[in-house]
Amino acid sequence: MSTYVTVINGRFVDEKDAQVSVLDHGFLFGDSIYEVVRTVQGKLFGARQHLKRLHASADALGLRLPLMDEQFIDLLREMHRRKPGSESYLRVIVTRGVGELDLHPASCTSPTVIGIAKPLPQWPAESYSRGAKVILAGVRRNPKNATDPAIKSGNYLNNVLAIVEARAAGAAEAVMLNVQGHVTECTTSNVFMVQGGELHTPDLGEGLLAGVTRSFVLELARKLSLRCHERAISASELLAADEVFITSSTRDIMPVAAIGDMALRHSPGPVTKRLMEAFKTVLLDPSNLIA
Repeated sequence: MSTYVTVINGRFVDEKDAQVSVLDHGFLFGDSIYEVVRTVQGKLFGARQHLKRLHASADALGLRLPLMDEQFIDLLREMHRRKPGSESYLRVIVTRGVGELDLHPASCTSPTVIGIAKPLPQWPAESYSRGAKVILAGVRRNPKNATDPAIKSGNYLNNVLAIVEARAAGAAEAVMLNVQGHVTECTTSNVFMVQGGELHTPDLGEGLLAGVTRSFVLELARKLSLRCHERAISASELLAADEVFITSSTRDIMPVAAIGDMALRHSPGPVTKRLMEAFKTVLLDPSNLIA
């Protein structure tokens, strides 16, 4: 039995029968956007925030969303209901749709909506108790005046190259620098560091995705009276940090034990531990959940 549930334009189909046209511009040119929503105790976590970002991505591409927010919510609910197991990873993709074999999207008259559900990934327990290994990737993050990383699009080739580099080095993630050499984010997660008991994370202007979990962590840190700085961070500063952790919808808060061959001072450190414990309340906050 497949662990995937797939739906295309409202029609649920078996994974082996899930097909889109070879002339879909999402397939041809990566002309698509997506979001991933997870469940917590069977409820959609942070779905409103993810849909808000989906709208922002669509607006940036001039792409019309064919569903209203409540229709997206209903789709996510149904994907979760049909998936075997308990907690879900729910991906919704909106492509430009089928058109001519031409870069210009004028011939694409109807966007394609694809849903894919699978069990929520379970990261190794050791990654939380002792910390994960990451690397500084050689491939650079796209600059904002190219394909803006703030758009959660299907254009992921530089992230693919970076994660291949990471896995070849035995690392779980790759920290990507921008063309100025400043820290941006990892391939599928945001990065934070702690120095002198204060929290630092790259400013959105450095060229990174405004992670939903990143926003929750920043809000949580302020509630805990932790000083937070969103700013430019050099690679050398990251390597010299007291603590480093990464965040994403599937990882929550994951401490980093080493960057390449260099072990960090603390993993997980006291600030990271405090945030990890407090984040449990964010996950269970009814205002962040949709049944």
